[in-house]
Amino acid sequence: MAVDRLLFPRPDTDRVYVVKTPVDGTCEACGATDLARYPVANYLGPRMVIKCQRCFHHASVTRPEPEDNWPAWRSPAHDWPASRVG
Repeated sequence: MAVDRLLFPRPDTDRVYVVKTPVDGTCEACGATDLARYPVANYLGPRMVIKCQRCFHHASVTRPEPEDNWPAWRSPAHDWPASRVG
């Protein structure tokens, strides 16, 4: 339902955190097997990343799917291509 993405109740915890989902694989930069998938916000907008939790190498950066529920809201320009300034 779209309405639940527009209403932001006050958090009932002292800290806001993100859930990092473990992912099978090996980091190509350091060889660690501690990979996790989680949402981030960067200069291109909201993204889902898979990053090594040891060296923080980006293994993957993708647009979020609707089931990711990230961000909690959707911009009217969500499907527009990102452009770089400068």
